[in-house]
Amino acid sequence: MRYSKDIETALYEELVRDGYSASAHIIPSSLGNHLPHIHVVRTGGYETDMVIETNQVDFDVYADNAADAMEQASLLCGWVRELAGYICYASGITTLPYNNPDPRHPNIARATLKAQILVRTM
Repeated sequence: MRYSKDIETALYEELVRDGYSASAHIIPSSLGNHLPHIHVVRTGGYETDMVIETNQVDFDVYADNAADAMEQASLLCGWVRELAGYICYASGITTLPYNNPDPRHPNIARATLKAQILVRTM
């Protein structure tokens, strides 16, 4: 994939195209009305070489309860693995889903998984 935007926006747009409720950068103020919902956050990364960038990405999955959040996050692992060759050079899960309550939304369950996404930048 060659892209001219940040990885969060690129992944968010792919999630929405695939029918998910998703966001990047800002969590919707009406989050509870969009469950399950996936929020994409780039947490770092590095230049692999002159044209490849390795992005560390967190996917926060919000749902009505912890079991649903974990189930949706587990399904999302498959979605991330399928990105390789489609919108990026390689993708993989670096941390499997885990319960990760969000203090900003104490009544909405959240599970998080972490991934590496390699993309072409030039």
